[in-house]
Amino acid sequence: MNRKAIKIFLLLSCMVFSSYAQQITTKVTYVGNAGFLIEIGDKKILIDALFKGYPDSYELPQEVQYKLINAHAPFNNVDLIIVTHAHGDHIDPAMVKDHMKNNPRAIFASTKQLVDHMNDSTGRSIGFNPTKDSSVMKEINGISVEGFLLPHGPESRITNNGFLVSVDGTTLLHTGDVDIDQFTFEEFRSYQFPERNIDLSFIQHFYLHSDSVSKQFVTKGVGGNYIIPIHYHFTTPAFDSLIVRQNYADAIIFNKELQTWVMPQKN
Repeated sequence: MNRKAIKIFLLLSCMVFSSYAQQITTKVTYVGNAGFLIEIGDKKILIDALFKGYPDSYELPQEVQYKLINAHAPFNNVDLIIVTHAHGDHIDPAMVKDHMKNNPRAIFASTKQLVDHMNDSTGRSIGFNPTKDSSVMKEINGISVEGFLLPHGPESRITNNGFLVSVDGTTLLHTGDVDIDQFTFEEFRSYQFPERNIDLSFIQHFYLHSDSVSKQFVTKGVGGNYIIPIHYHFTTPAFDSLIVRQNYADAIIFNKELQTWVMPQKN
């Protein structure tokens, strides 16, 4: 192959790669409460979505539970199941086990505390055990996952991890049930989330208010191109979309389960 032909080949290769990169689509589907399905290209990630809820408050609709358990569309071919912590409004262990039985490709990732408790015999569970001073990064099914210890509360015996996930140039952060009162701002800022070019930031709705502490946490501590409120249920104060909109006019808010939003293509 002569030099001119090599140049043409390289140019065409770059054009094909660039075209492929532009065609990667990122979709976010609201499952319920703090649970979402994120699709980035051909990768599917479930976060805090395999749960039932509570009869006296909010229960995930039966048809959604059925699709999750049986790995039916849109929950077919899920690559990664992430759970931030072991509370019943974020996980039902039996649902996780049923989904993994019906979807042999799925890997389960969560806190080491929860993974140890689940006692999975399939070898498809990965525990994260970060400290406040050190995150933990793993590559799972072609997906980069970094776990951060983000404590749930001063007396909570349940470990909460935030997860930073990157696929094909798209990065998302799900904070789980972080309690920002467990950090000084400088401690939280040391994670350098704003420098990580986060596309999707999943943050508890009650931090999307106008008080200065919450504003600093969201805008300077987390950042992100798109803010997605989480924890639609089981909180005091209750979720109020009008308050969120007043403070974050472009926040991505869902009206019902299985509603999907498509992230605009990056320039």
